[in-house]
Amino acid sequence: MPVRRFVLAALVGVCLAGAAFAQPFREPAKGSTERGAILDAIRPAVEAEMRGPVEFVVTTMRAAPNWAFMQVEPQRPGGGTIDLAQTGLRDEAEMMDGLTVFALVSFQNGRWNLVDHVVGPTDVAYAGWPLRYGVPAALLGLEQ
Repeated sequence: MPVRRFVLAALVGVCLAGAAFAQPFREPAKGSTERGAILDAIRPAVEAEMRGPVEFVVTTMRAAPNWAFMQVEPQRPGGGTIDLAQTGLRDEAEMMDGLTVFALVSFQNGRWNLVDHVVGPTDVAYAGWPLRYGVPAALLGLEQ
């Protein structure tokens, strides 16, 4: 009997520990204030690189209480295409895979703030973010 209790207690402990570390991720609703604030956190950096105003087509957006991760496609307002040759990234064009932006933002001091981003990576450039910033790997869609 004591062995069974120990095994049962161990299993319950593992389940509870897993639940404690599980993070509820959600996609902020289109048109919501939260979604707009998350996108606005990355907008200045992307606009500086694109050398002009942008709007985003969201491919992926996952948010947790203090983190948000997104994959977005920048375009000119109204849906216009961005000419890479006219951006601040033109010298890196041969080493890029389009203009896809992957970004990490954190919620601090009552607002969303850009932590890191990468434009047009040819690999999983954000794979080191969990170690570097302490963001849950699952938020980034990375297996642990």
